[in-house]
Parts: sequence; structure tokens; C-alpha cells
Amino acid sequence: MSNDRPTPEQALRRAVARAHRAPSVHNTQPWLWELRDGSLELFADPERMVNVADPSGRQMVISCGAALHHAKVALTGMGYEAAIVRMPDPSDAFHVATITIKPVTFPDERDRVLGEAVQIRRSDRRPLGPLADNEVHILKTAFHDDLVSITVLDSDGAHLVKEASELAVRERAADEPYHRELNWWSGHYRLFDGVPRSSLPSLEKRGAVPSGREFPAGTLKPQRDMPDRASLLIMSTSGDSAEDWLRCGEAMSAVLLRAAASRLGACPVTHVTEIEDSRALVRDAAQRAGEVRRYPQVVIRAGERLATGLPPETGRRPVEEILRIRVSPDN
Repeated sequence: MSNDRPTPEQALRRAVARAHRAPSVHNTQPWLWELRDGSLELFADPERMVNVADPSGRQMVISCGAALHHAKVALTGMGYEAAIVRMPDPSDAFHVATITIKPVTFPDERDRVLGEAVQIRRSDRRPLGPLADNEVHILKTAFHDDLVSITVLDSDGAHLVKEASELAVRERAADEPYHRELNWWSGHYRLFDGVPRSSLPSLEKRGAVPSGREFPAGTLKPQRDMPDRASLLIMSTSGDSAEDWLRCGEAMSAVLLRAAASRLGACPVTHVTEIEDSRALVRDAAQRAGEVRRYPQVVIRAGERLATGLPPETGRRPVEEILRIRVSPDN
């Protein structure tokens, strides 16, 4: 590694800024970081939890897992190896991870590639083309964790996920608190958070993606009027604990960054696992494809982009709002 490696404190600060580009439910960015002497602490922020759609905080913790993985690959790119302790404080359920670092001479090449993709990753809600077999393999092997598995669905499984999406929409149809919450976080010209209209399908194209959440109408239109043929990847865990959620978020981040590095379109789909009835359909789809783990957490749509260019970038809060500095004055 060259002599221009940043100091440990500089690297940790920069890692927070890059991790801030991670995907999160409704782009709520439900995380807080704390820089202490020699470590970086990650906390889930309950004040940014979507209480109606995510009363257990599962999606909030999955989002934090994505930020955690983004930070790890950013540190690799700066010449540091990150050691992660997950759920480090049994007395604080919102303290989800501790990162400590040490210089490394030969960084993990896979993490370096993923780190370079952070700035070009977008959630692509447009129709996508099918993946080639080698692209499916690349995404399935983007992350290695015995606690998280990735199952690729066939057409029958995709039909079940479509049913799960339709079921979730029906069950939420008369849920006024849910729709108020959804409208608060999406469909506006928000500068720092939420899902803006520019990232959401237009009214006439809103049903073009069968598995997509029914967001408010936006302005995003595909350049070609083609059916959605995206592949669906289900991420499952054996347990349904906070650590399972966190690790799933890390794996989700790796798959989405790998898709971005391969110039593929991708988007996480979580509304199909918010309600137990629709989650059961997703579980059935995964098990028919050979999955043995009982808890589907996230579905990822991935495929060839049918439009040139990336979807618009969504906003992020200033780093000063999510990073607290608690470094001893002697350091």
C-alpha cells in the first residue's frame, strides 16, 4: 500500500461518509455512527424507524447492515482491514456493531471492487432484462456468510412473489397509517432523505414491475416499453434475530454493489416480507427452489438495464447529523 494511506481516524471518518450511500428502507437512513478511541460504533436510530411498515425494526437493522458492509469495503479501499463485532452490547439493542481497523498490505480484491461501486449503485425500479447464467453466479457468490443464503427463483417462484406482492397491497389497501407513512417518505422532492418522485415509476408505468411496492406515482419512465424480466433472488436466514437481520443487510449490500460493478440494474424488495401472510408465500417460493432456511428477509430484483444511464441519485443527510465524535483529547 502506498504512503498516502489516511490515518486510522481519517479512514474511519471517510468510511462513514461512504457508508452513508447505503440503501435503506424508504431511504430513511436509520443509522448513527460514533467515533471513539480506535473504534467506530454503529447504532440503529429508532427515531427514523418506519413504525407501521416495520414495527419490529427488522428492516431498520437490515438497512444498518448494508451501511456496515459499505463501511467495510470503503475501509478496504483505503488500505485497512476491518474487524467487526456484531451486537456488541447486550444491554443496548440499538448498538448493532463495532468496527476496529488495522493496516493491511494486500487488501481483499473483491471488497476493493465493491467499494468502487458505492458511488454508482442505485435502486433501479424500472423494468429489467433477464440475467445470464454467469451473472446469476456472480451475484450469488458476492458474499460469503453461513448464516445467509441466496436462492434464485424460477418462473413459478417469481409468480408466487407476484402473488405475495398483490396480497401485501390488498392487506394494506385500507391501512391509513401505512399509507400516511409511505407518503411521508416517498413521492416528494425531498433533498436529504426519502424516495423522491424522480426515482419512482410514473403513473402509467407503475404496474410494469409485478413485484414492486406500490409507491406514489413518480416521473421515472423506461426508455423502452418492454416487460420486466428481472431475476428474483431471495435472501434467507435460519433465525430471525437482530444479528440475522444485520448479516442479511451486509449480504444485501454485497449483492447490490456487485450488481452495480457489473453494470446491472438491481433493487431490494421488502414489502413482500412485511406481512406474515405474504412472507409465507415468499418462503414457499424459496423452499421450492431448494432453500432450507425458514426466514426470507429480502428479495432482490436484478437484471440487465433496458435504459441507458443510471436512475437519479437519491439524497443523503449531512454527515454531521449521523456522526458523533467521542475521541479523548489526549489522542
